[in-house]
Amino acid sequence: MSSRVHAEGQQHGSGVIVVYKNKSGQETALEKSESVDHQYKHIPAVAVTADKETVQDLKDDPDILYVEKNVSFTAADSTEFKVLSDETGEDSDSFEQWNLKPIQAEKAWSAGLTGKNVKVAVIDTGISAHDELTVSGGTSTVSYTSSYSDDNGHGTHVAGIIGAKHNDYGIDGIAPGVQLYAIKALDQNGTGDLESILKGIDWSIEHGVNVINMSLGTSTDSQILHDAVDKAYQKGILLVAASGNDGNGHPVDYPAAYSSVIAVSATDEENGIAGFSNTGAEVEFSAPGTSIISTYLHQQFAAGSGTSQATPHVTGMLALLKQLYPNETSAGLRQQLQQNVNDLGDAGRDQLFGYGLIQYKETQSAALAAARKAVENAEKTKLQSDIDAARKLVGKLPDTSEKNELQKRLDNVQSERNLADAKRKVSLAEKYKTEKSVGEAQSAINKLPGGIAKTNLQKRLDNVKRYMAKAIDKAAEKVTKAEKKKNKTNLKDAEKAVSQLPSGSAKTKLMKRLNAIKVK
Repeated sequence: MSSRVHAEGQQHGSGVIVVYKNKSGQETALEKSESVDHQYKHIPAVAVTADKETVQDLKDDPDILYVEKNVSFTAADSTEFKVLSDETGEDSDSFEQWNLKPIQAEKAWSAGLTGKNVKVAVIDTGISAHDELTVSGGTSTVSYTSSYSDDNGHGTHVAGIIGAKHNDYGIDGIAPGVQLYAIKALDQNGTGDLESILKGIDWSIEHGVNVINMSLGTSTDSQILHDAVDKAYQKGILLVAASGNDGNGHPVDYPAAYSSVIAVSATDEENGIAGFSNTGAEVEFSAPGTSIISTYLHQQFAAGSGTSQATPHVTGMLALLKQLYPNETSAGLRQQLQQNVNDLGDAGRDQLFGYGLIQYKETQSAALAAARKAVENAEKTKLQSDIDAARKLVGKLPDTSEKNELQKRLDNVQSERNLADAKRKVSLAEKYKTEKSVGEAQSAINKLPGGIAKTNLQKRLDNVKRYMAKAIDKAAEKVTKAEKKKNKTNLKDAEKAVSQLPSGSAKTKLMKRLNAIKVK
């Protein structure tokens, strides 16, 4: 039930969206227009009403990049929702969800992953109040209401797949711990316009959303929509969109076809490509999309099919990975998702399934969990053996920001240990004043980074070295005197001075010289 958004190619009244190059272009657009419908905060554009002559003037202005019609969008679902209620004879207390097994969602839950603290925006028809859903906030970008409550059903169905609670009732969402945000960009009939969708993207950027779900699409390219999703992606937001419901062989819809957006195709219960799913080189991942049960209007549940239903599966999985790799970049998370797939179809990426059917890989989580635990233990004990063991586990992880962070933590532990080791060895050098203790202290100091701590320890060790050098020089003088005047007094004084020296090569050499002296 992909919300098949068709660009009708008609002007919404005389509305246009003006994309400007600079402040001068913005001011021109605002001044020449009949009225200003919306000024975007993070997209260099304004939605305005203007006559044809003004539109042409704006297009000719060197400070204006381009002007696009505010085309209308219609959400045309491929099939009707099947509401599951007492009238249908269905038991609505708890539903069997076939779609959770192929993606191995339960393994992720067992590993403690719920999408906690991950912000997910659903740009759709809104989200209706439902006992299975907690909505953290949102906005309406349609003109007839300021409420983001769903009056169509589509957005609520999508939201449940992503984040329905785990409460032994109804259904289980893939990422029940996410913070859901409802962006109502389509009305009760599933229709909206380009201006409204851009507002939703702009709002998501403004509010620091982590993932945007767009179970909608159009067959018509739009430069401003392309620029907007690119801008959101550059801001660190993951964008996931439906490939479309025209069937295998039909090109992937927009915005899914844009490289900054993850395009999702739909699979059936046999892990085959769903007959209605659009396919193509832009498809990045696939997910279950037939007979998916989720939340609906009026506290109900409903079953629906389409790439609209496949898309939130990918969104939910990305939320789990975002929790697992909180410091990973958007590009890095896309790469991580490539490691969490069942590679259906041709080996590698193909036009039907992309990299494959999303599937949580327990082994990857286990390796990361083991590495984290080892790092925590090393931080606690600061033993070199524990540091080395943790570094070995971290080294086996894939190259991600999470791995880099663990390595940095280990580097910090190693630095702390090196400093403590240097302090201890300098203290031993001060106590024993042997060549060995001084040499070990110097080696330990050499491992330290430059700074006050290293400077102070070197000063202390240099004092030990100077003391030892003076003692050796004094003993050497007495040995030399005994060599020149071989009498018992000089020899006794020399032996006493040498015996007081700490063990080392200098003492050994002086002892040899003493042994060579023959007292008359």
